[in-house]
Amino acid sequence: MSHALNLLRLPIMTMGLLALTLLASPSDSMAQSGERWYQVEVTLFLHETGNFDEENWLQEEAYFAVPGNARALSSMLDVLTLTDWDRLADAPLALANSEGAEAAVQQRNADEAFRLPDLSRDAFLQLPVEQHDFRQTNQALERASGYRVLYHAAWRQPMTQASRATPIIINGGRQFGETAHELQGSLRLFFNRNETRVVLESALWFNQFAGENITRRIPVQSSRDMRSNEFHYLDHPVVGILVQVFPYEVPPAVSLANPQF
Repeated sequence: MSHALNLLRLPIMTMGLLALTLLASPSDSMAQSGERWYQVEVTLFLHETGNFDEENWLQEEAYFAVPGNARALSSMLDVLTLTDWDRLADAPLALANSEGAEAAVQQRNADEAFRLPDLSRDAFLQLPVEQHDFRQTNQALERASGYRVLYHAAWRQPMTQASRATPIIINGGRQFGETAHELQGSLRLFFNRNETRVVLESALWFNQFAGENITRRIPVQSSRDMRSNEFHYLDHPVVGILVQVFPYEVPPAVSLANPQF
């Protein structure tokens, strides 16, 4: 029987304390004091009946590049590899008393590379479907003729000025070959100068294919200053953007000294 299956049989308190120990590892993605966080949800959809030939789409290479500091959203599934769970199963399991907790801390210090995601406190981590607000909207788009959802995600992040903002890598729609997708590029969210609005900046492009060859790339570039807690739509002849942001209060970290079960 695999370590992952054996792990599922551990007592609840043991698992909870071990998870708290691992979550205590430092991470650049976790909340820092003084940051203003927002929850973001985005849907990108195709106007399938749109006239793709109504404009002479510029093909300058600058439109079709992902910034070097861009990152993909993380997923809870990223840690569910056999190697990671083998390491977790091999950690000290006698955690019902203080000696066990101390042993777990020592194990964490010996293997700081492994840390379970924290849905409440990690930035750029995809949220589960039960925390999505666009479910009905996406279903309506899929049922309507002429629209097709290319990409959807929800996550939380600290909001910064534009110079420090992290672009999010976008790959959506149908995939052609190993790396090419219909929709590619990045989204960036940041404060306006006075920090009274959140700005969404899209640097996307839509690929048209013949077989696995790209025949045309259509830039989808736009910018919108947004009020929080409102539903926003950015129009484009080919790809529409739905977005919503609202302030998020990051809960305090759970301390090993006072675990809550």
